[in-house]
Amino acid sequence: MCPDIFGIDSYTLMCAIGLAAAISFLIVRRERLEVSRVILTSLVVSAIAGMVIGSKIVFYITQLPDMVKSHVTADIYIKEFIEAGYVFYGGVLGAFTGLLVCCRMTRTARRPVLNYFTPAFAFFHGFGRIGCFLAGCCYGVEVESFGLVMADGVKRFPVQLVESVFEFCMFFALLFAEKLLTQKKKSPKLSFYYLMIYSSVRFMLEFIRGDEERGFFGPLSTSQWIALLILVTGAGIAAVRLLLRVNARKYRKYPPSKP
Repeated sequence: MCPDIFGIDSYTLMCAIGLAAAISFLIVRRERLEVSRVILTSLVVSAIAGMVIGSKIVFYITQLPDMVKSHVTADIYIKEFIEAGYVFYGGVLGAFTGLLVCCRMTRTARRPVLNYFTPAFAFFHGFGRIGCFLAGCCYGVEVESFGLVMADGVKRFPVQLVESVFEFCMFFALLFAEKLLTQKKKSPKLSFYYLMIYSSVRFMLEFIRGDEERGFFGPLSTSQWIALLILVTGAGIAAVRLLLRVNARKYRKYPPSKP
């Protein structure tokens, strides 16, 4: 473990590196989004603001039951919200919300914007999970045969690094899917693909997480409940779209007869 690098908190440093890498990536693929620099800047600021606010809110929700049991005062509530940690699910959903709000305000098409930004979220998160590993948070369950010794001196499964590798793989997979579908003249839905695949993997990874700080509601963690909500919602949307597509084909094949 390495909580500090050159006197800087390792988690903060890796998040800063990830953010710089993600923004650099967006600049490199600037030509894929046909908007002005002012609108692009507004989109980036909205995504970052949404990410920070969303990640804070979800983290606060996970800690709220313990805070209520402790009977903390209002000023402690506010202090905890400002100084509390971050939850990626809240961050990514907040970032998407920020982008959608900005698209609405600037009258910009949503799908090109979401396709443009989505790979950057995976890229950023890959660095963030490395920061978690270095800081010793979001650790895995205790293991005997295979694992790495964490800050608490216990050998644990390095679930942070597993998720980091997955995020970087997702980053390249999303770019490949975008290129492949664009060549076939189909409109990709990268945000939908990312949320569905990430939610599936995150749901499973939560079973080998060992930290209790992420919060539990019943038998599942907060992140698992969010994953289930996203998966059920996504499956419902996909089913409706499929039904509409089938009905449209039937209509073209068997148009209603004229009276």
